[in-house]
Amino acid sequence: MKRLMLLVSLLGFSTPNLANPLSVTGARVSRVQAYETGANPHVWIHLNGNPRVGPNPVNPGVTCELWTDDKTVYSTALAAMLAGRLIDVTYVDRGDGSYWCKVQSLAIVE
Repeated sequence: MKRLMLLVSLLGFSTPNLANPLSVTGARVSRVQAYETGANPHVWIHLNGNPRVGPNPVNPGVTCELWTDDKTVYSTALAAMLAGRLIDVTYVDRGDGSYWCKVQSLAIVE
């Protein structure tokens, strides 16, 4: 029983720290670049003429490339780019603290 309680208490303390998502507001989509790898395309989104935004929510020393495989996100990004509209985007770390970040949400600014 003591082992079980120790294991449960250690599990409670060993949960990873999840960083809050970061946002970019009022940006212009300057490029939407798709890479097809199997059934779903992976899409790299450039904002304001830059391939990276920053910083990574988990590793502030690294700037992020914004990637998505969500059809709604990349179709909204493409529509915003073609219409010249501003967007707000929220992104999170992909899970490894690298320069690849995942777009959590992307919306056209009215």
